[in-house]
Amino acid sequence: MKILVVEDDENSRQLLETVLTAKGYEVASFDNGLKALSHIQTQDVDLIISDILMPEMDGYGLCRAIKQNQNLQHIPLIFYTATYTSEQDRKFALSLGATKFLIKPMLMPELMDIIDEVLHSNEPTDLPRSRGLYRGSPLKLDKQHADRVRSKLDEKILELSEEREKLIASEARFRDFAEASADWFWESDEYLKIFAVTGGPKGLSFYSLTDLAEACHSHSSNEMLKTLQGHKRFTDYVVHFTDETGKLVYLRVSGKPVFANNGNFLGYRGVGRDVSETIALSRKVEFLASHDELTGLPNRSMFRQRLEHAVTKAARTGNQVLLLFFDLDHFKMVNDTLGHEVGDQLLIMATKRITERVRATDVLCRLGGDEFVMIMEGASPQDGHRLVRDIIAAFSVPFEVQQQKIYSTVSIGVSVYPDDTTDTQTLLVYADLAMYRAKQNGRNDFEFYTTNLNFIAHQWLEMEHGIRNALKEKQLFIMYQPQLENTHNQLIGMEALIRWRHPERGLIPPLEFIKIAEQSSLINQIGEWVLEATCKQMRAWLDKKFKLPRVSFNISARHLRSDNLIKILSAIPAKYNITPSMLCIEITEYALLEEVDIVKNNMRLIKDLGFEISLDDFGMGHSSLLYLKRWAVDEVKIDRSFVDGLVNSEEDRVIVKAIVALGEALGLDLIAEGVENQEQADILISSGCKKVQGYFYSPPLEAKEMETWFKK
Repeated sequence: MKILVVEDDENSRQLLETVLTAKGYEVASFDNGLKALSHIQTQDVDLIISDILMPEMDGYGLCRAIKQNQNLQHIPLIFYTATYTSEQDRKFALSLGATKFLIKPMLMPELMDIIDEVLHSNEPTDLPRSRGLYRGSPLKLDKQHADRVRSKLDEKILELSEEREKLIASEARFRDFAEASADWFWESDEYLKIFAVTGGPKGLSFYSLTDLAEACHSHSSNEMLKTLQGHKRFTDYVVHFTDETGKLVYLRVSGKPVFANNGNFLGYRGVGRDVSETIALSRKVEFLASHDELTGLPNRSMFRQRLEHAVTKAARTGNQVLLLFFDLDHFKMVNDTLGHEVGDQLLIMATKRITERVRATDVLCRLGGDEFVMIMEGASPQDGHRLVRDIIAAFSVPFEVQQQKIYSTVSIGVSVYPDDTTDTQTLLVYADLAMYRAKQNGRNDFEFYTTNLNFIAHQWLEMEHGIRNALKEKQLFIMYQPQLENTHNQLIGMEALIRWRHPERGLIPPLEFIKIAEQSSLINQIGEWVLEATCKQMRAWLDKKFKLPRVSFNISARHLRSDNLIKILSAIPAKYNITPSMLCIEITEYALLEEVDIVKNNMRLIKDLGFEISLDDFGMGHSSLLYLKRWAVDEVKIDRSFVDGLVNSEEDRVIVKAIVALGEALGLDLIAEGVENQEQADILISSGCKKVQGYFYSPPLEAKEMETWFKK
């Protein structure tokens, strides 16, 4: 059977064609009544499905023309409309002779059933039998038709008027937002010439997008030019220019190509924002990731890179590399008696005295505290001997800090590559051992590493044996330090901290035995013991019906490189029915520096298991912003060294605010550790850091004491 579809909406028309053709009907279609009428005057049609609102001739007009024609009036006609939907519309349609009056949308199966019914029926079921188009007055029908059309036009006019008011209001809102926004707006023509700028920075010297490409900072000029020439969208490209005051300004710009209806390129529209301060902050944080904040020297992370590079180069050229390890004598006494500010000034002056006497190619780095190391490439032991004597002599002159004379000498240890070792870590250990021998010899002296210094290694072996015995004899135990939301002192977490109660020496500080454990596989055993003890205690608390906050525990860099880590993290919490989401793994920045495959894989699997990841000691200078994004870190712990300086150091306050802003921008939680007093707590609150940990709130507590916090 042949069906004629009359519908001005192309999508609706194609849908009907597709469905009807699939049903086996022969389908013809047109977008207005005039074309449809011309078709049926020459072609046989078994059914007409028509919309009402169409150009040139609407559905009503088509129906009247068909029903007034003796040769066509037998053809059934179904109105299928989304615009004419009132009861009056239905009655008028049926009075014209329509067979059915259907309202869009309908389910296709229901529509197909009605079409089948009409095609197999002998008469129009909805057509009043007492009336027909050919019995009515043409003038009356004309008037009714005109009234229906006029009614719909009035509705459309009202609807358009309302839409216009909405559009005006929307434009006003957009204008308000634009004026309140830090963004500015620009437009270019098809030749990429910028012809309109709204709210742009002063002294903007770009006249075309080509100029922008040439000044692009985040991408290569060719890359941006290729994007522009391809008429493609670009997002967050950073460009720079020098304004009228001579200041270097960085802009972040985004643009969207604009095309005419025929596809011709008309130009670009886009936005821009001054990101000079953001980039300056980012560069400062990036600098602090690889340099010491106080002295500006390369930090531990950068030192390791430089040492590896120096040793690799020396292996190729056959040269020697000297590693010098410096430690200021009695520095702790200066800090304790004269204060940290004087101590900081002493470190700065000591750095200056050393750098004034070294070669331009020597690299001085600060490891932390009063410890410095220096790499001397292409130098002989004789060169090192002369230099250390010169530096020790320079330290014989007192330092003058805040009108006080301070006598501070230096002890120096020296190791030599490849004479002493070819391993960089061992080279550092040997220089450290030599430095301690210099201190044992009365300080203000230097020592080159020799094999008889291995007596210190014997002490390490004794400590290592003690750790093994502590694991076996259950001398280790866990304490828990609360983590709070500082505005309401609400408990939001706690950190599991290992302690060692030696039967003869009493409590041994973690710093003494963890450093040695990290040099062997013992650190892995300790980490597993901490996780087991923590999960066991959590299960005991849960069985007592306590509502527990998240518990954090530490894993070492060596553990992160272990093939067995994921198996342990899966098995131990499951053993005590502890879900990984209740636990947070704290990893130091240094642990992430080795981007070997096993570290990458373990970090990914830790997240897959459901653990949260906290980056410990953030700001100590090991990591870059890249790690925060790459490793999907959930939380950052602001290092206590910044918290210590909050009260007296404006720079520390600025850095903490920058870290908070960075955390918010990246969607990270922040915890400040080592909070000791109310002043520090108040500054952290005003800086936006809402989570804290430290003795000001609570020292580490044993499990029984921790239960009092759960009961609060």
